[in-house]
Amino acid sequence: MDTPHANHAQGAGTALGPLLDWFSGNGAYHNLVHCMGHDYLWIGITITLDVAVAAGYLLIAKHWWNNERTLPDIPARRALASMRNIFLFCGICGYLFIPVKMIWPAWRLYDMVMLALVYFTWRYAWSATNLKVIYAELGKGTKLAEELEATKEQSERKTFFLNAVSHDLRTPLNGLVLQASLAGVSAETGDHEGLKQALATMKASARTAGELLDSLLDYARMEMATETPHTDRVGLAQLIRQVCDANQPAAAAAKLTLRARCPEDLVLLTDRAKLERILGNLIGNALKFTPTGGVRVEVVSTKSAVEIHVIDTGIGITMTDRAKLFDEFFQVSNHERDRRKGFGLGLAIARRLARQLGGDITVDSAPGQGSRFSLALPGVCDVGAAGDAAEPERAAIITAAE
Repeated sequence: MDTPHANHAQGAGTALGPLLDWFSGNGAYHNLVHCMGHDYLWIGITITLDVAVAAGYLLIAKHWWNNERTLPDIPARRALASMRNIFLFCGICGYLFIPVKMIWPAWRLYDMVMLALVYFTWRYAWSATNLKVIYAELGKGTKLAEELEATKEQSERKTFFLNAVSHDLRTPLNGLVLQASLAGVSAETGDHEGLKQALATMKASARTAGELLDSLLDYARMEMATETPHTDRVGLAQLIRQVCDANQPAAAAAKLTLRARCPEDLVLLTDRAKLERILGNLIGNALKFTPTGGVRVEVVSTKSAVEIHVIDTGIGITMTDRAKLFDEFFQVSNHERDRRKGFGLGLAIARRLARQLGGDITVDSAPGQGSRFSLALPGVCDVGAAGDAAEPERAAIITAAE
């Protein structure tokens, strides 16, 4: 049977006997076998579990040490070293000492190791700078990763942007060169009809190149713009009628209907020029991608905001394409870059302008079921006696093309 005196006698027979005896309380302390009433089954279970946990601590510390050596001497490394010390002493005091104390009641030695743990723990806790250093380094790493990802995306967008510009601009310019050659041949041979046709094609190509350059200049101005919108009272029904009238020839040429529904006296506090450009881009885009049927504009207003819906019966948009719909030069079902469908800048410009006005543009669509583009804007200042567009009998009907 283990007794305090037996443990004392074992320590006294060695050169370090007095010190070992002092660690065990000079024979006054009991070991854990005695404290557990010699229940050897549970003693074995306890020792096994403690050794398993202590071995895990040591293995983690080994990995910690191996990885730490690869780092330069930076504040984060020193902070992690302090955490490693706390980690190791927790493992020693919490688990490794238990099997030792099963046979040797070294309670005072245990307390001395605990003093070291107290020192490292409170030194770490008192300053609280080590954690700041570690999290600062982690934040730098995360920020760097985000910046790298953003740079990669920006680089890919620039590459696509330049490829699209070069293609869309090269096509009309090549047409100009070709038609100029044909015009020269027609002039030499006296082919007046051929000369007339070549000049007409040259004019169309020049117009296409000019439209692309105008779109690029508009987009560049928005990228660099710092001015605030010029806010004014804008009669929405009048503005929508004006935009629909401007798009009437395109709708008539495509044999499409173009209708609008808006309260006649609805007034917005917004930038008229930018709102006109947004509506023109949305309606023009809807007409380009609607082979049959038509386009209608509907307005729903509240006391503080207005929603303008441009609804078409066109080809519809898949969920995958909706995610890229407002990217520069992206067009649904126009992979061959048919310039008659535009250049893919209209929606990108419209959304940027909408956000400059404090609103946004969203889209709801499905393949073969048409699309609904919704422009949400703040700034309704008056609805007047006509109420809102939710009441059909009080809403103005504007028919631009039938």
